[in-house]
Amino acid sequence: MRYRTAAILSAVLVLVNFGMFSLPAVAWAVLLPSMERPGVDPPFYIKLLYVAAEFCSMWKWIVALLTPPIVVVLFVIAALTGGSRAQKAHDGQLGPSR
Repeated sequence: MRYRTAAILSAVLVLVNFGMFSLPAVAWAVLLPSMERPGVDPPFYIKLLYVAAEFCSMWKWIVALLTPPIVVVLFVIAALTGGSRAQKAHDGQLGPSR
């Protein structure tokens, strides 16, 4: 694994974490008033978003606590599997050294 791959995976994980924190706040601010109207059955997509918000509010802290160790493990794997500069030069990936 290269450092760029580790950085992309880490950024995706952080963005998922951000989404898990922001989705319940947005959903409850926008959807909750429409769900509280008496006599009106909300559409399916509103119910689905509400269920997704409930899921995110339940699991967001677990994901938040696991994000830093996962990022560290990704970069350690990238460092260990990256190979040395001499090996890359031998394989022809690097140009001639000056």
